[in-house]
Amino acid sequence: MATPLFEPDADDVLVLVDLSAQLFRAYHAMTPLSSPSGEPTHAVYGTVAILERLMTRVRPRRFAIALDAGRQTFRSEIYPAYKANRPEPPEDLLIQLRRASEVVRAFTPHVWQKPGWEADDLIATAVTQARAQGLRVLVISGDKDLMQLVGPDVRLWDTMRDRVFGPPEVEEKFGVRVDQLHDFLALTGDSSDNIPGVPSVGPKTAAELLRRFETLEGVLTHTAEIERKKLRETLEEHAERARLSYRLVALAHDCDDVVDVAGAHFTGRDLPKLRELYRELGFGRMLAALGEDPSSAELTTPQASTNPGITTSATRALATPRPGSATTFSSLPEPVFMEALPQLEAWLAQHIGQPLALRLLRESQQQPRAPWVALALAANESDSVIVALAPTTLDGPKAIPLAPVLKCLATDFATRPKLWCHGAKQLALGWLQVGIEPWPLRLDSELASYLLDPEASHELDALAARLLGSPLEAPPAKGRKAPVPSARERMSRLGREALRIWQLCPVLEERLAAERLSSLHDDVELPLALLLARMQRDGVALQPQVLSELSVQLRSEIARLEAEAEALIGHPVNLNAPRQLETLLYDELGLKPAKRTKTARSTDAASLETLLEHHALPRLVLDHRQLVKLQNTYVETLPKLLDPETHRLHGSWDQVVAATGRISSTEPNLQNIPIRSELGRSIRRAFVAPPGCVLVSADYSQIELRVLAHLSQDATLLDAFHHNDDVHRRTAMAVFNVPAEQVTSDMRRRAKAVNFGVIYGQGEAGLAASLAIPRDEASQFIAAYFQRHTGVGAFMNQTLTDARATESVHSLLGRRRLLSDIGSSNRALRLAAERIAMNMPIQGTAADLLKLAMLAFREPPTPSTRLVLTVHDELVFEVAEGEVEQAIPIIRERMQSVFSLDVPLIVDVGQGPNWAEAH
Repeated sequence: MATPLFEPDADDVLVLVDLSAQLFRAYHAMTPLSSPSGEPTHAVYGTVAILERLMTRVRPRRFAIALDAGRQTFRSEIYPAYKANRPEPPEDLLIQLRRASEVVRAFTPHVWQKPGWEADDLIATAVTQARAQGLRVLVISGDKDLMQLVGPDVRLWDTMRDRVFGPPEVEEKFGVRVDQLHDFLALTGDSSDNIPGVPSVGPKTAAELLRRFETLEGVLTHTAEIERKKLRETLEEHAERARLSYRLVALAHDCDDVVDVAGAHFTGRDLPKLRELYRELGFGRMLAALGEDPSSAELTTPQASTNPGITTSATRALATPRPGSATTFSSLPEPVFMEALPQLEAWLAQHIGQPLALRLLRESQQQPRAPWVALALAANESDSVIVALAPTTLDGPKAIPLAPVLKCLATDFATRPKLWCHGAKQLALGWLQVGIEPWPLRLDSELASYLLDPEASHELDALAARLLGSPLEAPPAKGRKAPVPSARERMSRLGREALRIWQLCPVLEERLAAERLSSLHDDVELPLALLLARMQRDGVALQPQVLSELSVQLRSEIARLEAEAEALIGHPVNLNAPRQLETLLYDELGLKPAKRTKTARSTDAASLETLLEHHALPRLVLDHRQLVKLQNTYVETLPKLLDPETHRLHGSWDQVVAATGRISSTEPNLQNIPIRSELGRSIRRAFVAPPGCVLVSADYSQIELRVLAHLSQDATLLDAFHHNDDVHRRTAMAVFNVPAEQVTSDMRRRAKAVNFGVIYGQGEAGLAASLAIPRDEASQFIAAYFQRHTGVGAFMNQTLTDARATESVHSLLGRRRLLSDIGSSNRALRLAAERIAMNMPIQGTAADLLKLAMLAFREPPTPSTRLVLTVHDELVFEVAEGEVEQAIPIIRERMQSVFSLDVPLIVDVGQGPNWAEAH
């Protein structure tokens, strides 16, 4: 099966564009074009077409562009003839290179360039950083040199040929493995770059040599074994030439002063700037696609996409601007500043009975105790006011004391029919910060946007652009930077944002109702936002001393491993130094490398695992790396996030990130704390109950499989859950065709992988990889599963049929996900959409059930109990010691009865002084 692109909108995928290569290829591939002013444009047009295609097909969340920085590089110092055969670039190409550099900076500010290095080296450095951070990478290029970077986590997309290269495609193209491509290129050379290689050694010969001798050095040190005299003599004569070529085709990985993968988040294109450039260049079709007419709908970021290509009425409705509402942002009426309390009271009295839109500005939107700066209110499409609540600079409006403003608003809001906002959780944080319970909200435009299309951008400006056809504020004049806004200008924008919310909410109310999503908004997401705000305000207790002690233990264990490694090899070694480790493993110890990077023999985890049976050192290195990661990522970082006043962690909980409906956690990401190792579980011991309390953990048992049983009505699954049988043992019996007493632990482990593989739409290749078994064996497992679980197979088939008909899929509670690629002619995109279609009803329903469980605790089960954490399918509570016996059965009963499935919901409950012991 061909390697596909990574799934669109993936937060862990970094997209890298080799701009120099793309521009050069477009220059030679396209018919010459020129702008209205006569400027050559065909290379720029071809490059921009690729970037626009990238926006719709990949919809990157992390995005950067790499550029060459001139012809003189470090390779020219190694070999002055490097690329010396190339003529000077024509003037019209240089003009387009400068223009392309300007255009791409309107796509992303992350444009990397370094004198003396090529774009390939910047991309190689970025791939190294990305792998260290656990990210996947999509490289946009057709350059064969960059194919050395390809792996399970790195793919190369040749957009001009629309071909994706993974390891199988690279091997098919060159006849060697990816880790041998560096050696291959050194043998064959490259006439376009003037890399000499070995004369008369072409691709076929090079592949044959490497299949036999593995590496370039293997070839050169075993020439005596080569039967063909001419080839043997040529290799011996040109050995140093081959080694020189090996250095020239090596990619550098040390451009860290320019490349910053961690900061390469994509926040959207600069559409006003792109419109300006497209007009100048005469790119009419691209300009029209952006929405040149301010009254037309536009996408402000790729995340704001409403899935181009979908033709369902629901999606067309979401993307269609509201008639008559195309007011540009900058032309909205200026808000009125309220500078005395009677002025505010009079304005509220003037608009009795009308819906109000609210927009709150605090010094920090996420910090629970951040002071209020200003509040904006809108009562119709043209009338908004600003109340300054904190002293500002001399140019700012006069502030009104907060206490009387709150009293005035509380009196008014008690009878107000509708309150609208954008970002209910952040607004509720502000309310809770001043000690009042959240006022009753009716609609949150951010949550409504998320429910209508979870993969769009939910930023207020992006939403207004999609639904109201409103562009952002006018950009600064060409060549000028945007001025720093004054306090009054910032507050004026706040008032215009309130007007936008007022305009959006009636539209969103209609569309939620039309898509039958109103109850999910009103009964689940909106009340959940207020609950998450309370959780964020309350935080969770952390005991830094536990982490300090764990840090000492980790340092001791790290030192022990280092001493053991030194004793094993007889001299000191820095286990954190890849190059030193490479020399030690492969030269000193003589171990055989499993793979190579462009500049070295690999010492990554996968390579080290292949060496475990050959020497004791690789195990020490792997254990050492795991401990160093725990130390740096968690043990040393968590105490720094403690609030100095509350001494608790106040992490942020977000509802509008995961397309499946799952709640996400940041600052810190509590959902990624490792639990598989004993030391990893020890980190959870630092999450403690305050004095006089214990932590109670309540975890749904196999909730996704139970949801699958309900949705599929599979007789085998239903029977297993009704009889409280071990589902994975049942599956093992079916897959291996053995009675229960003959099921081994390994059989059960494999059956568990099959069960969850089905949930996530995993095919035979994925299952084979996860179990490290041949594909034909994985295929047999899957066939045996569906032969026994006929209901699951029928459910999956019907789900796909419905998804193709509606280009969407839904959870049991009606949560939906749009699938624009479900009918795509691109097989990879279509298969990815099909996997989402099969998984979403299960995972989305499980997410909905957990949210219902959380809402079951808006009223605490006992007076002292409060919900402090939610992680995957688990809720964690703080409970007073004297109330634990009363609280636990109530917690279990409420969670098990949130929804009636055709199989019982089971909740495992534990308690303890810390999270580790409670779980």
